Amino acid sequence: MNLSAAKTIADSLVERLTPYCDRVMIAGSIRREKPEVKDIEIVAAPKLVTAVGGDLFNPKPQHETSVDFIRAVKSLGVPVKGQPTGRYTQITLPEGVALDLFMPTPGDYWRQFAIRTGSSDYAARKIAGGWKARGWCGSDEGLRLIDDCVKKSAGWKCINPNAQLPPEWESEEAFFEWLGIPWIHPRNRLA
Repeated sequence: MNLSAAKTIADSLVERLTPYCDRVMIAGSIRREKPEVKDIEIVAAPKLVTAVGGDLFNPKPQHETSVDFIRAVKSLGVPVKGQPTGRYTQITLPEGVALDLFMPTPGDYWRQFAIRTGSSDYAARKIAGGWKARGWCGSDEGLRLIDDCVKKSAGWKCINPNAQLPPEWESEEAFFEWLGIPWIHPRNRLA
């Protein structure tokens, strides 16, 4: 599909999800302004509600995705994989195009936004290369120090329950600054 048609659909999706999100933005080839788009990628930070888990003697607050966000996502089209309560879901939209909806943890939003903007070569070489140079890896728990993880066949696994967390970046530019690489416009993010 051409960029203009894809952007129109993506803008409509963002408008529909905005009331139920703290932040929601278009990523992928639309953000990179590619003339032809094969799917729509959106990164959302759904509004969370706090519930009490644990037991009577050890209550633990738990943050859960709001029911309104879940309903809004389910109304977008036919689910293919993943759940709106997880970190990723894919939906076939009524227009016949796939929506890849990413829902990172709040502290991981800007890293995921940069990765999901792509290109895949740029994300692997520049972005992941930047955090690797700083001694970090993308683990099952998010970005963690390599020393707190072990390499498994499916990727890095964090083994330190008290692992150091990366900073909570305030923007994509702040994330790039932390990586030590210059922020460039998404249309120029090639390999």
